[in-house]
Amino acid sequence: MRNLTIVKIAAKNLFSHRLRSTLTIAGVIIGIGAIVFLVSLGYGLEQLVTNQVANFNAFTVVDVPSANLTTMKLDDTVKSKILNFGHVKKVAPVINLAGRIKKSSSASATETVITGAESDYWQMADLAAQSGQLPGDDNGITVNQAVLTLLGENAQSLIGQTLSLDLIIPKELLADENSGNKAVAGVAVKVVGVTKDSSQPVVLVPLKLLTEHGAVKYSSFKIKVDDKNSVTGLRTQLQDIGLSSEYVGDTVSQISQFFSFFRAILGAFGLIALVVAALGAFNVLTISLLERIREVGLFKALGMKNKEIYKLFMAESLLIGITGGVLGLVIGELLGLTINDILTYLAQRSGADTVTVFLTPAYFAVAVAIFSVAVGFLTGWYPARRAVKLNPLDALRYE
Repeated sequence: MRNLTIVKIAAKNLFSHRLRSTLTIAGVIIGIGAIVFLVSLGYGLEQLVTNQVANFNAFTVVDVPSANLTTMKLDDTVKSKILNFGHVKKVAPVINLAGRIKKSSSASATETVITGAESDYWQMADLAAQSGQLPGDDNGITVNQAVLTLLGENAQSLIGQTLSLDLIIPKELLADENSGNKAVAGVAVKVVGVTKDSSQPVVLVPLKLLTEHGAVKYSSFKIKVDDKNSVTGLRTQLQDIGLSSEYVGDTVSQISQFFSFFRAILGAFGLIALVVAALGAFNVLTISLLERIREVGLFKALGMKNKEIYKLFMAESLLIGITGGVLGLVIGELLGLTINDILTYLAQRSGADTVTVFLTPAYFAVAVAIFSVAVGFLTGWYPARRAVKLNPLDALRYE
C-alpha cells in the first residue's frame, strides 16, 4: 500500500469522528499556541530591554570609566598610549562636572551637570539633537528637556539665546590638584540645540570650552575599535596598564541569561497545556485502536503488512500533531502581532516609538514545528505498536 493511500485512510478515520478529533487537535493548538505566545513574549521583552541598553554600534565601543581616576589620571598621555593599541580607531575623552546655567535676564541659576566632549564622543554615545544640533567647535551648547523646563522655555524660543554658564572644575581635573576646585563664573554660551533626555538637567558643551578654563585631565574615555572581536584584546591591554573598562556586551550577556531563564518559565506553562493535550491525543488513539481491533484483524487477514498497520496509526497521530502544531504556531504568532499593533498604536498616539513586545525568531518557529511532529510521533507510537502485535484471528473474534 502506498504511503499516500495510508495518509488518506488516516485522514478519513479522523474525519469520521469529527468532534473527538476536533477537540484533540484543539488541545494541541492551545498547547503549542501558548508556548509560542509566552516564549515570544520573552524574546520580545529581551529585545526591548537590550535595545534600551545598547545599539549595534555600541558593541564596538569600550568605556574607560571615571573610577580609574583614583589610580591613574586620564590625560592626553594616556590617550596617546591607547591610540597606539592595535585595532583602536578613535579615543574620545569626556569631562563631567557640576555647574549652573541661567538666562541673562534672570538672577537665579539652575544647577546642572555639564558634559564636555568632541563630536566623536557624541557619535559613540549615540546622542542626537531633537532640535537644532549638538555642540561643535565654537561656544555653542546643547541642553536637554529638563533644562528647558527649569528655564521655562521651549526649544524654539531658547535656541539662539545667549546664556551664562558657571563652572566648578574639580581639582582632580586640574594641573595642580593642591589648588582645590576651580570656579569659573559667567561664561557666555549660545544654545544651538536641544536633546530629548529629561531625566536630569544636562548641558553638553564643546570639550575645548572646559580645557580653556583649566581642565587638563578627563573624566573618562570612549574607545572605538574596528571590530567587536577586538574588544577582548583591547580590554586586556587596558588592564595591563592599570585601567579598568566597561563594555555593553557584559550587560547584554547578563540580560540574555536572565531572559533565557524567564523564557524557560514561560515555556513551562505552555508545556503543561501541551502535555495535557498529548495525553488526550494518546487516549483518543488508544480508544480508536480498541474500537477498530476487528478492522485491524481484517486488514491483516487481507494481507496488509505490519509496517503498513504501524504507518496507518502513526499517520493519524502525526496528522493530529502537525495540524495542531501549525495552527497553534499561526494563532500564537497572530495573537502576538495583534498585541504588538495595539501597543504600537497606543504608543504612537502618545508620541512614543514603535513597541514590539512579541518576537518569534525563525529558528524558534522551526523548533516548534519539529516539536509538534515529535509530540505526534510519541503519542502514536504505543497504539501503533500495539496494533502491530495484534493476532489476526483474535482480532476478528474481538467483540
